Amino acid sequence: MHYSDSGIYPTHKSKSLKAQSKRRFKIIAETGNWFNYITHHWSIHKKIGSGYILSIGIAILGTGVGLMVGEYYDDKGVEQFRIAQQRYTRIDHLEKAVWQVKFNQQKLIISSQKNELQPQDIKQLQASIAEANNQLFLLKYNLKDYHTLPEDYATDLKTFLQVCDREVDSYTQLLESLLQKVTIPNPTKKDIAAREQILQEIVNGKQGARVEQLSQTLEKLVDSTGVQEKQAGATFRRAKVLRLTIIIMSMVLSMAIAMTLALYTSRAIARPIKAVTKVAKQATQESNFELQAPVTSDDEIGVLATSLNQLIQQVATQIRELKQAQAQLIQGEKMSSLGQMVAGIAHEINNPVNFIYANLSHANDYTQELLEILQLYQQYYPQPEPEIKNRIEDAELDFIGEDLPKIISSMHTGAERIRQIILSLRNFCHLDESEMKQVDINEGINNTLLLLNHRLNPGIEVINQYEKLPLVECYPAQLNQVFWHIITNAIDELISHHQLLCDPQILIQTKLVNGQQVEVRIRDNGKGISPSIQEKIFDPFFTTKQVGEGTGMGLAICYQIVEKHQGKIQVISQLDQGTEFVVTLPIQNR
Repeated sequence: MHYSDSGIYPTHKSKSLKAQSKRRFKIIAETGNWFNYITHHWSIHKKIGSGYILSIGIAILGTGVGLMVGEYYDDKGVEQFRIAQQRYTRIDHLEKAVWQVKFNQQKLIISSQKNELQPQDIKQLQASIAEANNQLFLLKYNLKDYHTLPEDYATDLKTFLQVCDREVDSYTQLLESLLQKVTIPNPTKKDIAAREQILQEIVNGKQGARVEQLSQTLEKLVDSTGVQEKQAGATFRRAKVLRLTIIIMSMVLSMAIAMTLALYTSRAIARPIKAVTKVAKQATQESNFELQAPVTSDDEIGVLATSLNQLIQQVATQIRELKQAQAQLIQGEKMSSLGQMVAGIAHEINNPVNFIYANLSHANDYTQELLEILQLYQQYYPQPEPEIKNRIEDAELDFIGEDLPKIISSMHTGAERIRQIILSLRNFCHLDESEMKQVDINEGINNTLLLLNHRLNPGIEVINQYEKLPLVECYPAQLNQVFWHIITNAIDELISHHQLLCDPQILIQTKLVNGQQVEVRIRDNGKGISPSIQEKIFDPFFTTKQVGEGTGMGLAICYQIVEKHQGKIQVISQLDQGTEFVVTLPIQNR
């Protein structure tokens, strides 16, 4: 049953073709990879020069190989044609020599019939036989190797030569005997009878028939050899065509390979240049400085790609630093403006508060004196006039005597509180400080907490665990910004999850480390920060807050400020276990 009859078609052939195609592509790919590996460290000058040399070399080599192969087949065809011509010539000469033998034999027969036989006739026949023997020798020399001949033809020719050798030898011996009999001066009857017998054998015997048979066989061989000569001529012409075809094909193939190699070399050189150009253009047009040009070689293009990548990285770093500096400058300007405003407000508030605070002691003294006079008056005049008595009862003079000192004391406490707030504001801003100063870190944290007191809901507990610390050399206003941002973020976190937290709190710890560093730990018990966010938490403009609630620069500025103080800041957090910021600062800056 045929596949086409059953509706089933063979697929093994298509599968084998696909497998062969895959193998070809694999070989081409491996060749390309090997070529790239070899030329990876070459310079462009060497690649271009090698490409030209290899292309021209392949063209010359391919053409040369084509010429050599073509010449080989052409020489082989010429040699076969020459041998066939020589063989045909020798057999033709042998045929002529045999015809000459037949002619002299016939002449000898006619002379013997006329009784005019002369020794000269016998010698002529011997000479023609000797010539035939000579041509036979030359033919045998020409036919040393029978393997180059067709099998049937070689067998017939070999048999013919063997028979011809025997017949020529036999014929030669017979003629020598005849010549001896003819040349006897006074032949006897016996000699004449022997001569007649030899002549009879030549004329009517087997020798003549064998010569005739050899002549017919030789004619057939001449025809066969002529056919072979024509075939050799046709082979010679085909060899010429094949030579020309091989030369043309080798030239075309070598030129195709050379052009393919040249194209591959040019693309191998142009491809990385295009890639570098594309990256450079894209980086400048789109301002995308995260791009990197692929470095695929160690040549000048690889050096150019590496330099471009370094330039892009430097530009990206400078732009990032510029943005950070801009953000820090803006933040500094904001803090400066806020500080100036706070300082102005604090100054305006501080003057009347100081006036009130300074006069409260006098008012308290005057009040005490007035109360003492009233008491003396009541002591010496226990029964005043009814109108005065009624007025004292309406005014509740006893209550006023008890409550008025308390009111003055409360006013004193409020004024003191206002003075502390103003002092904290001035200490927090430190606008007049452009150089490092030795300050108390604990005091700076307290000032920050005092200013953030309005944001601390009644439910948020702040726990301070301070150790006695030496004075730290720093820029106080900048460090206060660090504490401000960290505590503000902790408050925002606790407020955003206040419904999920039963006891929100912020723990602030300070301690001395190794006698040379101060460590500040600010921890909240909020929801914590995921590891993916921790990796980017100090990046500029990174924020997890809603739009309008944060710029993402707070912690980035904190990081820069701490680095400026030669310190370290790190975040320690796990989900559902809170977040802790650890700030480590040296006591003395170098």
